[in-house]
This record gives sequence, C-alpha cells and structure tokens, in this order.
Amino acid sequence: MRKITFKLAMLFLMVLSVSCVKKEYITVEPKEEPKDNSSYTIMMYGCGGGNLDMFMVNNIREALLAGSTDRVKFTGQVKFSKAFQDYEETSGTQRFVVGPATDKWYTPVEVLDTELPLYDPQSLTDFINWSKEQCPADEYILILWNHGGGWTPWGDGNSVSSRAVVYDDVLNDRGLTLDDLVKGINDSGTKMKMIYYDACLMGMVEIMTALTECADYVLSASHITPGLGGDYSSLMYYLNNSTNFVEAIKTYSFETVSHWNTQGLPGDLTLVDTSKMDNLLSEISVFSGYLKEMMPAALKYAQDPGSVTPDEMVITSTLMKGISNCYMYETSYMEFPFFDLLNFAEILANGAASTYSAKLVDIASRLNRAFNEVIVYQKLSNIIVNKLDLSLAVTIVDSGRWGEHYYDGIYSKLKFDEVTNWGEWLSINPIVPTGNPNPDTFMDNFEGAGGDEDEEGDGEGDGEGDGEGDGEGDEDGDDELLIQLVLEIINSSR
Repeated sequence: MRKITFKLAMLFLMVLSVSCVKKEYITVEPKEEPKDNSSYTIMMYGCGGGNLDMFMVNNIREALLAGSTDRVKFTGQVKFSKAFQDYEETSGTQRFVVGPATDKWYTPVEVLDTELPLYDPQSLTDFINWSKEQCPADEYILILWNHGGGWTPWGDGNSVSSRAVVYDDVLNDRGLTLDDLVKGINDSGTKMKMIYYDACLMGMVEIMTALTECADYVLSASHITPGLGGDYSSLMYYLNNSTNFVEAIKTYSFETVSHWNTQGLPGDLTLVDTSKMDNLLSEISVFSGYLKEMMPAALKYAQDPGSVTPDEMVITSTLMKGISNCYMYETSYMEFPFFDLLNFAEILANGAASTYSAKLVDIASRLNRAFNEVIVYQKLSNIIVNKLDLSLAVTIVDSGRWGEHYYDGIYSKLKFDEVTNWGEWLSINPIVPTGNPNPDTFMDNFEGAGGDEDEEGDGEGDGEGDGEGDGEGDEDGDDELLIQLVLEIINSSR
C-alpha cells in the first residue's frame, strides 16, 4: 500500500511540475523578399536615321542631366545622319560615357569611322564589351535607338533579311536585323537584364521569341513610338532609387507614356518576362493548329462560294470576322501587317457557332492566362486605354502577300515559326484583313488628338513606301536649319 501511495505521489509531482513549466512560443518573422541593390550599365546603340537627330540629342541630354552614379552608369555608341557628317561635332561614330550630372554635352571617348556598319553584329559585340570595360556592373541594359519595322522582310529576292532597328542612312538605310542582333549580343557573352527598343513597332511575339536567351526582359512598343521617345533621366532615376528592378521599369513606363499622352497619339510600352515565353508559345502552337484545320473551308469558299456546306460557311464566316476585325497596330496592311494576337483569338471565340466554338473559347482563355504571365506590365496611351485589352503583335497576312513579299523565304527561319508553325496557315490563308480597327480609328474620335506631331516612323526606305514619320523637313533649307539647331544645342552646352 505504501509502495502504491508513493508511486501515486510521484506521479502527482511530475504532472504538477510539467503544468508549472512556462510555455515559450517561437516567433516566425515574415520572410522578406530580397531587395535588388544591383548596379546597372545602360548602353545606348543607335543613329539619327535621317530624321531623328534632334530627338537623339534630346535623349542623350536627358541622360547627361541625370548623370551616372555608383549604381547606374550610361554609355553610348551613336552615329548622326549623313547630313551631319560634314561637321566635326557630329561626325563619325561616337562612343561616350556619361559622367556625373551635368548640362554639358559629352566629349567622345572614341570617334570611330563614319562607315562603321552598325548593322554588323561584330560592331554591336565590340560596343557591348567596350561598355563593360568602361563601366562594369552587375546587370546590363541595351537600348536600341532609332527607327523600327518589326520583324518583316526587307531587301530583294536575292538578299532578304528581317527588319529590326538602327537604320543607318549613312549606309543606305541598312538596319540591324533580328538574327544579327541576337548574334551580336550572344557573341559578347552577355545576357542583358533588359533589351529596350526605343523604336516603333517592335512589340511583336516573333521578336520576343528570338530574344529569350539574350535578355531577362524586353521593353518595347507595338505602336508607332512618338519622336520624343523614352525619358532617360527618369529611367536612370528610378533604377538609382528603387530596390526592385521590375517596379522601377513599371514606374518608368508609366511616366514615359504619360508624356506621350500630351501629343494625342496612340502609344504603348510593354514589359515582357522572357522566362515565361515557353508556355505562351505552346498555347500559340495549339491555336495555330486549329487555324490550319479551319483553312480548307475558307479555301473552298474562296474558290467556289456556292460549294460550301452550312458548317463550312460558319467556319469561313468565323475566320473572316476574326481576321477582319482584330486590332491592327499600324494603318497600312501592305507595309506592316501587325495585329494583336489575343484580340484575334477573342474575336474568333466570340464569333464561332460551330463545333469549333468550345475549342476556340478554350484556346482564347488559355492564351489570356499565358499572356498574363508573360506581360509583366503594360501602359497604354489615353487614346487606347478603356477601348481594348492588348497583348503583343503577331503577323497576319493572306497567301498573296506571303508569296509576293518574301515571307516564304524568311518566316520559317524565325524561331517563333519553328516552335508554333504559325506560318503554315498564313501561307494558305485566302482572307485579306480589311476594315480592321487601328490607331487612326481611335484618333478620329479622340478629342484633342494631335495630327501634326512628329513620330519616329520607321523610315527604312526599302522601297515599300516606308516612313510614316513626317521627318523633320524634306526641303534642303529645312535640313540646314535643323543641322544648325542641333549644332547650336551641342556647342552651347560644351
């Protein structure tokens, strides 16, 4: 009995001792997102392009006013237009490094030959490596400055390549092609933090696909870019003062397009995360496959409208509605057949009333989700906002243009087409886009829209009637006044 009582007593004491122990709680601190304190070197690569010299000067002055810091530095390799090459201040191909904030014009670090081919990938490679030597940093941003013409072909039947940027009027308006851009970057051994197209019409899914291994992000416009271009003082300011790269570029994009709003012109800046492109391309491939399946009905209708069945008529009508009503980023189909990809899919989905209906609705939904991943941020000008949800441009042509404008010799070489087979249905598509909504449609109804403002245009002069921008004077007298004005600005700030 005593033994049992002793055991009970001990058990009681053990319970009591446990109950008297003070409970301690482990406090879990919320996990903080890592702050980006990277240093950046911004590299500007471009030329006056025949009618943009004044704008190029203004963009460089913005960088000079902001000034390089320990965290953000700025280099450039620029060439003034042919008319400027007779003047010492604007001759040759000039390399410069922006120092601390100043209102003084730069003194070139090097002046290379006027005939240096900016379209040569080796020239781009050399500039990137030179910039890294002059201003080493954690991350690099490449600005491609000049006219832009998307990916589309230029040249003739014997020499066809894809358009891109940096059209050099000193060397017959030849531009840096998409393939050569990729080669120039890759040969430098540098993956860019961001490629920034300060040029027109470069916000295309075909272009983004080619750049997935070259850059983490791409910033570009799918519309015509106003001559004002980017605001480089803001770009440097936000990179200097932000601890998050993406947030800095978002704010910069918002501010830049806000400036463009004062011109009353359509415009956009879209930031793309290239690491998310694979899923989007997979969904576009599915879309492309269904479009190809729908083509036989359209081809049958084109050959003999009376021979199609009711189901084939529904399919053809759906295609015609989609192709003729999706948003077009430029006003000339013959020059720039660039249409919004997601808008195209959505119109097809809403217009389908056949067995394709559920499939097209599903495709449009999946594309929507994929674009939400790819597009980190998009700022549209006031003319466009609240009118359309836009994604990225894609090429839509009929089979006639496909054969007549060298598409058959180059589109299949694009990485985009290799992955999605988008060109397969384009090569047989009999439907010509007509009556598509475009920037002019919105401008006609936009109160206060400016019709006489300068635009960058594309201005390649490849024989297809390019050059939407109004230039800065077509007469010799106007050209001379512009030259004197540019020289006065440069010399007054030396």
